[in-house]
Amino acid sequence: MLTVSLAGLRAIEALAVHGSMTAAASALGYTPSAISQQIARLSRDVHQQLVEHQAGRTTLTPAGRVLAESASRIVVELESMSAELQAQSETVTGTLTIAAFPTAARGVLPAATEDLARAWSDLSLRLIEADSHRAVELVARGTADLAVAHDWMAIPLSLPDGLQARHLGDDLSDVLAHHEHPLVGRPSVDLDELRGERWLYEPGSVAHDFLLNAFQHTPNPARFTHIVTEYASQIELVGAGLGMALVPRMGRGPLPPSVRVLPVTSPPLRRIYGVWRTPTGRRPALTAALGVLETVCARLENDT
Repeated sequence: MLTVSLAGLRAIEALAVHGSMTAAASALGYTPSAISQQIARLSRDVHQQLVEHQAGRTTLTPAGRVLAESASRIVVELESMSAELQAQSETVTGTLTIAAFPTAARGVLPAATEDLARAWSDLSLRLIEADSHRAVELVARGTADLAVAHDWMAIPLSLPDGLQARHLGDDLSDVLAHHEHPLVGRPSVDLDELRGERWLYEPGSVAHDFLLNAFQHTPNPARFTHIVTEYASQIELVGAGLGMALVPRMGRGPLPPSVRVLPVTSPPLRRIYGVWRTPTGRRPALTAALGVLETVCARLENDT
């Protein structure tokens, strides 16, 4: 009977889709060496050469292409079978890999993992911090079982085929300004009043997309001046008077004295989701994690 590695199937499918070991490794969250080892093991399993190396490039052999074309379907079937077997046992066991965007990793996962460990001691957790888009991609590729992702009200979450999502809660975001900014102290500020301000931002982030959408009718090349990835860095630079920032409350912590929250009318809202592959939906561990994450998000909403 043929025995194949599930990790190897995912690796060869990623190689077929992305075209190189490096790109496949990036998509799956591994190193190129790990992907190469997984495919080598798969080659031994099926007793055929699956890749060949020419002029610094790795390409699939005819046998490799056959296996890659079947890999996605095989993985789905195996995951469905595994989830069904675990659902029959009704036990929360095994390993669950959760990928979460940074503020959720900081603001949600500590309490959630503590609650899960307390309730189900036989469940092993593996955590990956990744931005929201990346976390969803890791789930789609099978590297993670569950993603904690988010969107903004004006920019809905987009999911690849084969994934499902559950709304876990909401997270308000605040516009932060230097304490001497002339708008500080106003009872409320409309977001449109900030169209001429300079912003600290992370290119390609959902927050950046939200601001682009909000100011699309008032083009201003100088609006997005300072590229700053981390929210903590954005906050410090707002305090130094370099511009404004749109920062979520989740995992934010206390603000320094030099930074103030502008009370924006209809403040921007992030929706938080749990995302998983459809075939794994019946896993008791997945159901348990979603329930705990929803509870923790509700506690955070009440606290703010």
